[in-house]
Parts: sequence; C-alpha cells; structure tokens
Amino acid sequence: MLLHFSFPCAGAFMRELKLGPVVVPVLYMDDDIIAVNKPAGLPVFTAPGKVAGTLTEVALACGITLYDGEGVELPGVVHRLDKDTTGVMVLARSEAGWSCFKRELGNHEAQKQYLALVRGTFAERSGRIDVPIGAVHSRGLLLRQADSSGRPSTTDFEVIRQFGSQAALLRIRIETGRTHQIRVHCSYIGHPVLGDYTYGYRTQRNVVIGRQMLHAFALSFVAPHSEVQVRVLAPLPQDFISVLGVLAR
Repeated sequence: MLLHFSFPCAGAFMRELKLGPVVVPVLYMDDDIIAVNKPAGLPVFTAPGKVAGTLTEVALACGITLYDGEGVELPGVVHRLDKDTTGVMVLARSEAGWSCFKRELGNHEAQKQYLALVRGTFAERSGRIDVPIGAVHSRGLLLRQADSSGRPSTTDFEVIRQFGSQAALLRIRIETGRTHQIRVHCSYIGHPVLGDYTYGYRTQRNVVIGRQMLHAFALSFVAPHSEVQVRVLAPLPQDFISVLGVLAR
C-alpha cells in the first residue's frame, strides 16, 4: 500500500516547527521519523556535537524527540541537504527510524527526487551522469569536483521544460548521495545550477538569484514499523516560483 503525503500534513500532526523567525513546515511524522520542508538558509548541521542555528535546534526547541544514540554526530540527522537547498528532509526520532532510514539510503531503497533550474539548452530530453566525485580544497573551502579517483556517483535527469537558451528545469534522481553531487554533476556537463556561484554559475540578464535553484521535492521510503510505503512531497518555495515566472516571460 502506498501512502501519499503532501503539504500541509493532515490529522493531528504538528503542522510546523517554529523558532523565532524560522518556520519549517512539517510534511509527515510518526513515532520514528519526521519529514519537513527545509527552507533555504537553514543548515542541517554545523559541526559534530553542535546544534545551534540548525534544523536540529529548531526541532528540539519545538519538543520533537530526536534519536541521539551511538554513532550519531547530531541528534536525528540521518541524511543532509545543503544549507541553501530546499525541500524534503528527514530526521530520525527513534533508533528504529535511524537504522531503517540509514539502511534504505544505503540500499538505494529510499527514492529521492529533485527539481533543478540549470543554465543552458539541452539537445537530449534525458540522460545519466556517471562520474566519480572527490574532495578538493579551494579558496579555503572543502569543495567537491568530478574526479576519476573519487567515489562512484550517479545522477539521472529529465528535462521538464526548456526556457529558450537561458535555462532548463530538470527532474533529477540520484542513486548515490555524495556531498554537492547534483551541483557538481550539473556543472560537469556544462549546465550549472542557477544561483550556484560556487560551481560555475554566472549572473544572467534579467534573472536575479540569491541561492542555488535546487529543491528536493519528493522522497519515498518504507515506514519502519508499519512497513507502509510512504511518498512525501514538498511544494516549491516562493523564490523558486518567482524565478520560474521570470524565465517564462
């Protein structure tokens, strides 16, 4: 059986997490996990053992129990999204939630899908980027790059809409979850994510973008105890919608 959740969540679930000006919509929650629509600018983590200014801090401040057992660097954090990437993000509330989600991610059973606005025109309607990714130190930062000696990384994409020669909207599925994987792979094929100044984007005429246009819009997984297949959807943030509007003119 497939359960399909979209924002706002139904029933008695908490509808949002709020700490000061930070508001994080809740998309799904059970005893083992909580899935939220992470806004841009909110980091998932800072450094091991520190929670200040993170999604974890917001969740804990709102009374959400997060798993903090052996081997956990930050309470509940079982996977990551970049600070300025928006969309579905799962935190573990129990040991069962933690171990189950880790296993599903490791076995590629948890299916993650993204929407990305990238620069340029595509001749093909779909494709696969199968290029290893390694770490590199640049400008005092630890970044990632396509590197034959790096870790295997695979990204599948489908062109949803082409906006003339300026940009294209891609639906992306990743089989691996390397740091900055989508951003690095899109840059590698000559189509950097709009707003991703770290990996090759340059300002375009009539398009003002303050962060990378990358959104985790869907996540499918099997709930730990019920073993029900769950698909969680996160609506696009307003800045992404605004850029789409400008491109469509």
